[in-house]
Amino acid sequence: MIRRPTGSAHRGLGEWLAQRLTALYMGGLGMVAVIYLLLVPAPDYLQWKGWLAGIAVRVAVSLFFASALVHAWVGLRSIYMDYLKPLWLRVTVTAVTLVILLALGLWTGHILLWGFPP
Repeated sequence: MIRRPTGSAHRGLGEWLAQRLTALYMGGLGMVAVIYLLLVPAPDYLQWKGWLAGIAVRVAVSLFFASALVHAWVGLRSIYMDYLKPLWLRVTVTAVTLVILLALGLWTGHILLWGFPP
């Protein structure tokens, strides 16, 4: 029996899995938020602030935004690899996207740790 080299047979599995897991987490937390809004109609700023003061909610929201950033990175990166043919353009757009997503992640972390800026 002759075995063929598999080469890149498993390439992309990690990205596919990351995309699906982050989508599941974001969808699940989105449903929790909808249920919360149905149980506490028209929450005001103080209610939102009190809800986000709990460590469990803060961790869940942090994971939500981290999932959103990973989800965006994987999706945009695969789009760039498929449709941006010149290497210089693909590298440039990917680097700019990485910087923007990192800045958004740092900004989100700042808000979740220390609150909104005055």
